[in-house]
Amino acid sequence: MANGQVVLITTEPLGGGLPVRSVYYVAEQDPAKAEAIIAAMMAPNERVEAFGVLPEPAVKALGLKPGDFTRG
Repeated sequence: MANGQVVLITTEPLGGGLPVRSVYYVAEQDPAKAEAIIAAMMAPNERVEAFGVLPEPAVKALGLKPGDFTRG
């Protein structure tokens, strides 16, 4: 197992207002690949950004296998 990525999702409300942010933990070491995993399920009004490294012990504690993700 290796480090993963913390991925930040910013959702722009369709009716206006303040954006809403969500965090996902992805068992993928490469930031661009982690973004792609999450972007595949996002809506057009959502922006995906790899925010930082998720240490290997955290990936294990979350029970994530390579390519898996969970919402934080």
